[in-house]
Amino acid sequence: MLNVKYIAVVLFLQLCIVYGEHKNVFDYIIVGSGSAGAVITNRISKLPYIKVLLLEAGEMPPLSSEIPFSPLNLAKTQYNWNFTTIPSKTIAQGLKNRQNKIVAGKALGGSTNLNLNLFVRGNKRDYDNWAKHGAVGWDWNSVFPYFLRLEDNRDYSYIRNGFHGVGGNVVIQTPSFHLPITEGYLQAAKEIGYNIGDFNAEPQTVFQPPQGTINRGARWGTLKAYINPVRGRRNLSILTSAFVHKILIHNNRAYGVKFEHHGKLYEAYAKQEVIVSAGVFNSPKLLMLSGIGPKRTLERFNIPVVVDLPVGSNVQEHPSTYGLFFGAKTVTYLSERITVDHYNEFLINGTGPLTTLGSLETIGFVNSKYNDEPDWPDIELLWFTLSAASDKGENLRPAMNINDEVWKTTFEPFTSIDTITCLPYPTRPKSRGFVSIRSSEPHDDPLIDLKFYSNPYDLKVMVEGLKYCLRMASTKAMKKYGVNLLPISVPGCGHYERFSDEYLACVATTIPFTIYHCSGSCKMGSYADSTTVVDPALKVKGVEGLRVADASIMPFVVTGHLNIPTMMIGEKAADMILYD
Repeated sequence: MLNVKYIAVVLFLQLCIVYGEHKNVFDYIIVGSGSAGAVITNRISKLPYIKVLLLEAGEMPPLSSEIPFSPLNLAKTQYNWNFTTIPSKTIAQGLKNRQNKIVAGKALGGSTNLNLNLFVRGNKRDYDNWAKHGAVGWDWNSVFPYFLRLEDNRDYSYIRNGFHGVGGNVVIQTPSFHLPITEGYLQAAKEIGYNIGDFNAEPQTVFQPPQGTINRGARWGTLKAYINPVRGRRNLSILTSAFVHKILIHNNRAYGVKFEHHGKLYEAYAKQEVIVSAGVFNSPKLLMLSGIGPKRTLERFNIPVVVDLPVGSNVQEHPSTYGLFFGAKTVTYLSERITVDHYNEFLINGTGPLTTLGSLETIGFVNSKYNDEPDWPDIELLWFTLSAASDKGENLRPAMNINDEVWKTTFEPFTSIDTITCLPYPTRPKSRGFVSIRSSEPHDDPLIDLKFYSNPYDLKVMVEGLKYCLRMASTKAMKKYGVNLLPISVPGCGHYERFSDEYLACVATTIPFTIYHCSGSCKMGSYADSTTVVDPALKVKGVEGLRVADASIMPFVVTGHLNIPTMMIGEKAADMILYD
């Protein structure tokens, strides 16, 4: 017997179609305005007869988000979801309560308001591997045109190599300001046998000062790139402070959402589809609250099961550590060196040190001794011209969640000197974490366990990455800039020979750091694959009128960073939606 409420909704929708539109009825409802949701909003609302509603839980980002240099300043504010992982039982002894903090944007434009603005697409073999494992149509040749479509690269030296696009929504530039030591990083790479090049082209195993999603020195996230240009469209409604509680589903068809706006509950109805782009943590949480997820979890919280799917599993992240940093005699980004004049220079000219991408001066991709595919590097190195000690614990310490003992013994002794940091990480980790729900209450944070190093292979590769950092720091090029090993004391690691494999493994596991590249919680792949949540068209298995489109659908995390690949997912998803 049909549910009475459902019959009423169907009749209501039919009347709306016959007699005109209702303010709560749309063709498509998009949940989340981040790297994918904003793109989809822009693309599908270009057709004036398609009525679109975009729901964003956050508000407009503050003006301070315009400054690329200090993205983590927003990590302690309302513009971050402020999630934390569950306490680790095996590692993270150097973190408060043995937990990692998660940075995930809660504002119009999502995480593009507080990331490092990095333009890194990943390796073509990443996408070929997706297709090989069932994500048909997501091979490199299929996704490359979407990367080109979104890109507006302003650096001719890169455009001419044939791997870049111009005229897209996302402005890409190289920051105009670099400290002199950047040349030291690049020359050190040459000394250890790696060339300077373009890691968004071929080969990827090169070093370069990164390009970023910036325009005249300021942040260029999806708010500027995709949302602002279309805010005047009459067929598009954008609602901020709209916290979605659940997807409305009947007879395995999604027909709308229930959401909270300024303390009151509302419903909005979708004649075509609900598109979930809420991110790698909130997308699986919303699915589970709506009855889509592991049967055992849903029954535990008395949530009626719509379809039993492995929602929340397959979570992948790039593990790193801030525990390996060095002294330097060149001028670096000590907090007191940023002056009012620097802010004026940024505001007036779009130049100066505030335009740097979070002080990240050089990125490189290298191969460990465990990698048998040299054109698919398994380690990425990030060279920052600061350390957790540089701002005297103001922003980096809370973002890393460093406990008092580690702060006082490892970082505080070096707050008054110039320091630089090398952050390596394995690009293809084998460890898998999970996301789940704590209860049926929508406002409860999700349960997150990244399970760093649960597969010991990742720690072996991580140690090799730290050894690359040490090799580069010991080169003639780096000595020219006064780079030197510091008498760092990491609690619990002192009984190992300094810089031995055992010592480096201890540093990595004592002070683990998330690079904020979480992915995979709503895995895409073959419909027949029991480990997948969405098919290659991003449709949720077993539910009509419902798709997921964000980093959560990645079967495997890419060899790089997630901002640009997630925009690509949005571009391709929009085409599939319009095609249907």
